[in-house]
Amino acid sequence: MVRDYDPSAIPAVHNLETVPPVRDEPGFSQVVYRGLDQMIAFTTIEPDKPDSEPHSHPWEQTNVVVEGELDFVVGDETVSLEQYDAVTIPPGIEHTSRATADDTAKMMVIWPLREDRVDATDYQQEFDLK
Repeated sequence: MVRDYDPSAIPAVHNLETVPPVRDEPGFSQVVYRGLDQMIAFTTIEPDKPDSEPHSHPWEQTNVVVEGELDFVVGDETVSLEQYDAVTIPPGIEHTSRATADDTAKMMVIWPLREDRVDATDYQQEFDLK
């Protein structure tokens, strides 16, 4: 679904290092950026992040490791991901991740537009979500 936008506000550039995180927990932080019909998140996972229970949601999710290494649990399997590895999680499949080394891992997450995360992009004014 294409949404309205302000043509005079395009191109809008946002530095994601300065965006307030939508999630900022021990060993885990995430910022979210949206387009018209898609979202991305940059997630930082520290080696000391407590393991989290797998979760699922009704949309697909593509993950790309941009730095470090991660173990990604997808359904009943665990896959080790290195820099530039990508994995897509279909809707409804349980998943979680954790850093595997002594270094921080960074991951880009790609979703369709998620209404439950739109508030995390209030810093963006170029797209009308009404």
